[in-house]
Amino acid sequence: MSTDSGPAIELDQRMLDQFRLLERSGRPGMLAQMIGMFVRNSADQIAAIAAASDAGDVEKLRVTSHTLKSTAASFGATALSEACRNIEHAAKAGTATLAAEQIAALIELHRLSCAALQREIR
Repeated sequence: MSTDSGPAIELDQRMLDQFRLLERSGRPGMLAQMIGMFVRNSADQIAAIAAASDAGDVEKLRVTSHTLKSTAASFGATALSEACRNIEHAAKAGTATLAAEQIAALIELHRLSCAALQREIR
């Protein structure tokens, strides 16, 4: 399925349901707040992955991709999590730089994942 903003990203709704449970237990707006934090923080992590790749900093690349992998998974953004897992594994194997196409694909996947998450709160 395609939308105006590109191909649709499927989210793991079971993960988002954890935030919805918090809302039902007396914390209204929790999902929107958590998604907003993810969008802001993950953009910084994407930038840090690109910077680490540009600098050839394999440890920063590994740590940042690991962190984003876990965070994306907790928000049900499984495709983004998987892409970060692949980067993390490459960094563990000693790959310190990513091809420009890999960075561009990661940035686009992040954009689509954030858009899908933001649709959850509209």
